[in-house]
Amino acid sequence: MPHTAFWRTPLVRAPRDLRPWLSERGSLTRRLISHFPQFSVRVLRQGFYPPHQDERAILGLTNALVATREVLLCSAGQAVIYAHSITQRGSLKRGFHLFGRTGSRPLGALLFADPTIKRSALAWRQLNRRHPLWQQAVAAAGPQARTLWARRSIFYAGQDQLLVTEVFLSPPFHSAP
Repeated sequence: MPHTAFWRTPLVRAPRDLRPWLSERGSLTRRLISHFPQFSVRVLRQGFYPPHQDERAILGLTNALVATREVLLCSAGQAVIYAHSITQRGSLKRGFHLFGRTGSRPLGALLFADPTIKRSALAWRQLNRRHPLWQQAVAAAGPQARTLWARRSIFYAGQDQLLVTEVFLSPPFHSAP
């Protein structure tokens, strides 16, 4: 099942100021660093957890635990992005061996530094309180808008896959009220 199966919200529905961020094909981390002062990564949790239902479908997973990394990308201590990334356990020994040892470094910096890693097309979705990623973003960053925009893509290292989802928080990223 393609990663866009549940993520088909047309980008034109996103706020105009947010569209360039959602559609950034290069390193979002690099763009954040150039746009926001005092960029930092706050690791929320990293370990083995059950994937969300739509993630299982995308990566063809059973109910097995997956390697999970959840972080807040911050500017001057203010969270601007909640990022949630998963890969299968075996990928930690092969294509994404650095995933488990990233620490407080941005994952994007590692992914875009390796020319052998390829990226799928981006997919977008507006999340509301029913989606677990909205709930996790609020738990990590505090009160948010009723809907938040998110994007996701799959990174490929040979046969290994890494699903990266980025939720744009408010402020400075605003969605529909």
